[in-house]
Amino acid sequence: MFAIDTFHAHSSDIDKFIQPINQFTKGKPDLLLGFATTDTINYLINTQPSILKNTHNCLLISSCLGSATEKNLSLSEQSISLLSIKDAQGCYGVASCDSSENIRQSASQTVLKAIANAGKTGLAPKMVWCFQIPGNEETVLQGIQDVIGKRIPIFGGSCADNDISAKWCFSNNESVYQQGFIVAVLYPSVETFGLFSSGYDKTDQQGTVTDVDGRLLKTIDHQPAFNVYNQWRENLGLAHLAAGNILAQSTMTPLARALSLDDEIPRLLLSHPAVAENGTLELFSNLNIGDTVYLASGSPEQLIKRGDIVVNSLTKLAELHAINNITGAIIIFCGGCMLSIKNAMNEVKQSIEAQLPNTPFIMGFTFGELGTFSDSTSKHGNLMIACEIFGGPA
Repeated sequence: MFAIDTFHAHSSDIDKFIQPINQFTKGKPDLLLGFATTDTINYLINTQPSILKNTHNCLLISSCLGSATEKNLSLSEQSISLLSIKDAQGCYGVASCDSSENIRQSASQTVLKAIANAGKTGLAPKMVWCFQIPGNEETVLQGIQDVIGKRIPIFGGSCADNDISAKWCFSNNESVYQQGFIVAVLYPSVETFGLFSSGYDKTDQQGTVTDVDGRLLKTIDHQPAFNVYNQWRENLGLAHLAAGNILAQSTMTPLARALSLDDEIPRLLLSHPAVAENGTLELFSNLNIGDTVYLASGSPEQLIKRGDIVVNSLTKLAELHAINNITGAIIIFCGGCMLSIKNAMNEVKQSIEAQLPNTPFIMGFTFGELGTFSDSTSKHGNLMIACEIFGGPA
């Protein structure tokens, strides 16, 4: 029997709300995913480790300001949200890496370890979850795909904190890590469907990347990248930005790559400009020389609606596959987008509830998103939303 359940608690006093976790996990879930504030993870693992004694395959991910389930949303206190999967007919495995060296090779080795932990050596999983410390997302993704290929969906995101002060972390219920990544491989007994979306529009302002060093974009069309970016904004009637930290001001106007299309569904992969200095733009994701980049445009209204749109698309996909019983969902929502519409996040939660009535779901707020587009390509981007739904038993 396949079953999903959720738990949410929040309080200014961590000790008051974490004790019931013991009751929630006493059924020994086959896989446990949690999103929590950083202080909650550190307190739970370092001070109260026995509370998670019933969990074997566990991923605890730090989330910006808070998290949500269908039961509650918290963005103002210490909090934790948990989603458990019980699946006697399925197999699950988790492995983590706390190294920041040889990332690609380490990612390959870690996903192989997770597969072995699931008892499925030599058999590709149906889906992979991956959560990592910000900075090496594309390399981790490459390492995983070196092992499982490029057609297996990969879903997840980058650990977050409340103020971009690098307090982000993750845990496997034994230790807390502030570098590296954690991987889960899933062989569920039910069907799963995922979708990755930006919720932004592509404008006609475009150019070619001519000089880039990792995530430092130096020139577009051989001109200083920040100058070009500001000119594009001004061409759309938007304010000129001063150099410095532009993370908040650029949330509605990120850079975008338009991935090749084989149908009419737009696939924009966004890069969020964080810091402008000496004509350069520091981004939260990688670009390559020769990439065509566009100025993308978003609005609070679009960000509020996109959870509803993505979940609705997935429920329709499930119907096409004759799956009418959706047992649960996981939503990865960009922390930067959440911050820009913080006061409307209850509206986002309620719209997802309307699409998934009486269905458990969990939502975390990350600083980078991993997801799979409708053409089965998995990518890392910024300011994105990813959603996975699980069908019911056959």
